[in-house]
Amino acid sequence: MLLLERLLNEFPSAKRQTLKRMLQAGRVTVNGVPATHLKQTIGQKDVVRVDAPQKTGPIRLPFPIVYEDDEIIVIDKPAGLLTSTVAREPRPTALAALRGRGRVGLIHRLDRDASGLLVFSKTTAALASLKSQFFHHSATRIYQAIVSPPPPKENGTVKSVLSERTDGTVHSIHSRGKLAITHYQQIRRVGELAILRVTLETGKKHQIRAHLSEMGAPIVGDSLYGGLPHRNGLMLAAVELQIEHPLTKKRMVFRIDPPKRMKV
Repeated sequence: MLLLERLLNEFPSAKRQTLKRMLQAGRVTVNGVPATHLKQTIGQKDVVRVDAPQKTGPIRLPFPIVYEDDEIIVIDKPAGLLTSTVAREPRPTALAALRGRGRVGLIHRLDRDASGLLVFSKTTAALASLKSQFFHHSATRIYQAIVSPPPPKENGTVKSVLSERTDGTVHSIHSRGKLAITHYQQIRRVGELAILRVTLETGKKHQIRAHLSEMGAPIVGDSLYGGLPHRNGLMLAAVELQIEHPLTKKRMVFRIDPPKRMKV
């Protein structure tokens, strides 16, 4: 008798392809030895066993989920993790981790070395709604940054046209273009350090880092823009996010504490 016949007797409604997958998964054994082929010959006294499929738990994510429903998911991205990148990128990203759980859409980014709140869409309608909110600046993003030395004024706004150089850094240029606008407020000063609350009116690459550096108050740990070295890396975190829910249209506010690495 062929193993196939024995399995069909036990699972009469199963398709041959299903039985083949059971073998490939190592679920079928003959006398305690994993079977290798459906056409394997077996005898009357041979013991054929089919193990139940292994249950897989939920995929573990390398970050906490702050909020999730059928339309959106908000996470707290850790420093050092890319938000997303190009196809075939071998390094892990937040987007790739979430796509292991289902369909999600990219809305905005955080620098790899920054941490904090990111929102992703879970439906086509949510993607369109959130993209529109970020494009029209109705979504609010608030950061906490530690800078040294402190800014010349405790509160202010920086406006400039930013241009990216070949080395990946961005800098203000004196030409016409779309303004990048950053608002800041000093929360507290600790010696030569200042803790700032920074609100983005626009969202350009490295906007906060470039603007604070050009103001003379670079972020601690920001080697690209002249910041003091720090063992805990870039002292920048997205701590508040405000959006309109794509379905209910309700204003939603998400807040988190700055990470422990930014304690001063």
